[in-house]
Amino acid sequence: MVRVNKTTFSGADQQIVLVGGTLIDGRGGEPLADSAIVIQGQRIAEIRSRNGCEFDESARVIDVTGKYVFPGLIDIHIHYSDWMGQLFLSHGVTTVKDLGNDVDWISTISNDIARGKVRGPRILYVGNGLDAPPPNRNTHIGLTDPGVAKRVVQLLYSKGVCAIKVREKITPELLAVVAEESHKLGLPVTGHIKRTDAREAALAGIDGIEHVSGFAQAITEAARERPLDQDDRQVLISDLKAFSLIEPSAAEELVAFLVSRKVTIAPTMPIWWRMATPHRDDFAREDAEYANDPSLAYIPDSIRTLWANSAFYEIDDPLEQTQVELGYSKVRKVVLNHYQSGGDIVAGSDTFFSIPGLSLHRELLLLRDAGLSPLEIISVATLGNAKFLRKEADLGTITSGKLADIVVVNENPLDDIRNTQSVTLVIKDGQVVDTSDDANYFVAQPKPKHSSWLEEHLASEKQKL
Repeated sequence: MVRVNKTTFSGADQQIVLVGGTLIDGRGGEPLADSAIVIQGQRIAEIRSRNGCEFDESARVIDVTGKYVFPGLIDIHIHYSDWMGQLFLSHGVTTVKDLGNDVDWISTISNDIARGKVRGPRILYVGNGLDAPPPNRNTHIGLTDPGVAKRVVQLLYSKGVCAIKVREKITPELLAVVAEESHKLGLPVTGHIKRTDAREAALAGIDGIEHVSGFAQAITEAARERPLDQDDRQVLISDLKAFSLIEPSAAEELVAFLVSRKVTIAPTMPIWWRMATPHRDDFAREDAEYANDPSLAYIPDSIRTLWANSAFYEIDDPLEQTQVELGYSKVRKVVLNHYQSGGDIVAGSDTFFSIPGLSLHRELLLLRDAGLSPLEIISVATLGNAKFLRKEADLGTITSGKLADIVVVNENPLDDIRNTQSVTLVIKDGQVVDTSDDANYFVAQPKPKHSSWLEEHLASEKQKL
């Protein structure tokens, strides 16, 4: 157990000191054993060896001797729902980037969490996804022309988005307009692409590619359009099989090009490649345990039913299974090659109907399977993610002046990356987080069934012309 002195304090001037832990600060250097981390208010005031460390007599001292300390984890690809916040925190995820919710709703939830009205991770968000018409989902916006594309970017910016996301049907021409306008406003552009391949997207100015999408389309004859007769699961399997067609030399050339264009890759393997990993059955058992946890009764029955039954991740056709597994072996090489060639990769779990928080730890495990070291993986999931979000001044490392987002675990994650799951203490914004499950957890603003703010705003402006 973490030992805490009996005197407790609260408020902006509270000083907290973590003493005795081995510090992995997120920058990729050697850990600091027997460390002392002084937190003043929301920020980290000082870091040094415990020997000779001085702090206020009134400080709240937390003894973490024998434990391991690293920055709060950042999940850079999630799809937030109103029931998720508590689970992210209990798994040490203190910041998330949401992709594709109605911008009005997600900005409200983000502000509610920031003001302490509800528990949850810090939420950065992109708002509505941008696509060519007709949009596939009600949270996507179909861009009819360059003028609309520019205006949509401006409206999203006015609602506080941290980035812009484009979708599968976007054309290179519209993507270039979106990227130019976004970059004027200091926003990175990321995308789940298909019609526009990875090479075309890089030339158009994209900053990040989700799911390594558009990669197979750039160097194989993989489909660029979604077949109308396929459901989401069939489309996913088709996309995964396309990676099996990749030739190594073509993949290496494309990786070199993407690295030269400073394009970041988000592998998001826990959902996309789960059916091909050797961990598939282990993940299914974990999901079933969460589904039957009575303290999680507040989670919708439909979600817990999905956790209890992992049929979505099972492929009946042996030939398809073989093709997907071959694709997985090739995508892992792409990810490792991109990283070792000096390109940036980021860690995101694509949390949609998987276990929030736990899904990011699975991404870390799959990055280890791809060949990254535990020290590199922790840096990717903290500093690397913060850099892509343009938030490295505040987040991503345990260094003086940064916001105090800190995770303490019982076991050494450098011995086994799965030890990041042994969370025993979480600090966010300088405050110790209550990570216990609350069966009555709820968000005052439930997720809307339909997206409306952006469309209504565009319609209103059109009427005024």
